[in-house]
Amino acid sequence: MFASSQIFLDANFILTPSTLRVDIYNQLEINFPKTFELVVLSATFTELEDKIRKYPRKTKLKQEYQLCRAILEKQEYTLIQCERQHLGILVDDLLLEYALNSSKEGNNVYIATNDKELRKKCRDNKIKVIFVRQNKFLEIE
Repeated sequence: MFASSQIFLDANFILTPSTLRVDIYNQLEINFPKTFELVVLSATFTELEDKIRKYPRKTKLKQEYQLCRAILEKQEYTLIQCERQHLGILVDDLLLEYALNSSKEGNNVYIATNDKELRKKCRDNKIKVIFVRQNKFLEIE
């Protein structure tokens, strides 16, 4: 699929429809009226599934993940098969690495996240960020 923009989704952003009750996919269509491509790393799903296994009593997290995964599955997105090679590598760093490589290939790249640390890393690397502002709407920086 040709895309004028690639939007890499972080784990916390995928959970946004449930945690903040924000229709992120509708808002992405409004903010990006031209074609865009949603991109998810398999390591992002693995990270969320690992948290669910690590904290089995947190049933709310499991329910949020299942709901948000079902919502995401209704969207057209590209899944990049990748896993962390070493336990010390954060999924956020992997996400940033893929976004930087895609940007170097000439793509218009965004990372969608609500994580302050990842947002700062993106700014430092001149990657545009999409985040939820005031728990209501998406903003791009």
